[in-house]
Amino acid sequence: MEITVVVLTYNSAATLPACLDSLAAQQHQPAEVLIVDDDSADMSVDIARGYTGRLPIRILRNGSHNISRGRNMGLAAARHPVVAFLDSDAWAEPGWTAAVLAAFSENTHTAVVGGAVLADHTGRLAAAIAINDGTMRHLASSGKLLVGGCNMAVHTARTSELFDERWVHAEDIEFTDRVGRWSVAPAARVWHESRPTVAGYFGQMYRYGLWKVRYTLHTGDARLADYSPAVAMVGSGALACVSPWLALAYPALCVAETIVVAGLARPASRLLPLMALGWLVKNTGWGLGVLHALLQQVTGRSRIPAGPRPRVV
Repeated sequence: MEITVVVLTYNSAATLPACLDSLAAQQHQPAEVLIVDDDSADMSVDIARGYTGRLPIRILRNGSHNISRGRNMGLAAARHPVVAFLDSDAWAEPGWTAAVLAAFSENTHTAVVGGAVLADHTGRLAAAIAINDGTMRHLASSGKLLVGGCNMAVHTARTSELFDERWVHAEDIEFTDRVGRWSVAPAARVWHESRPTVAGYFGQMYRYGLWKVRYTLHTGDARLADYSPAVAMVGSGALACVSPWLALAYPALCVAETIVVAGLARPASRLLPLMALGWLVKNTGWGLGVLHALLQQVTGRSRIPAGPRPRVV
């Protein structure tokens, strides 16, 4: 069985070499690597072309700034039925493609396979975020949430479904929920780069919170943990009306989360303040995203995709 790997790029020059190096080092070499570029303004495309001697690369232009559209372009252009997606800011361990193919061989009804996602980092803040996110992913992720877009594969001979291009975020869990027949290959391990800046991490968490609410309202699949940051923000604001000192309940929550993760992960003590900062940024970004999505729903301005999925040409 052969495998096509799709890598979506957008200004990915800093991380793309590690991604492509990991594909060149696969024990089971991909039959083709599709680079779907979204009009990068940096050297992403040039870097990809530089690997044509080591990998069977084809470069496609997206240009829509729509991740679902990019995934569908990869599915449409693939010459082999098993299509794996690897983010441009991630790198795969050498046994990744072999583990994905083994999962499809062992589970003949499975149409979507996910794998383990481990948090990588390039700086101290990213290292702190990686510890927080990696620990919580291990504790809280289950079910279809284990299938993430940075490490997932689709068997196109077993499903004709495409990614819904109305979903510009959370498209991976919406797709997996819709297809239904999924499994997880723990040996298919990918390391994903944590955001290295406060602004980048805040924006990522805001989008996650916003689209997680839309996903919940769309599917009815709700988790209390997804709403706890927003509840903490609103609750702290209400307490602050009683006494300004009670507003400290919110940062105290972030410190408590840091203590819990530190007890489990045993990080270097110098990372503890940055871990607390990471929780503050995560909770605030995610919480604001949740509150914004709920406000849109209450005011009738919800952007939840509804009705039949539009046909992709």
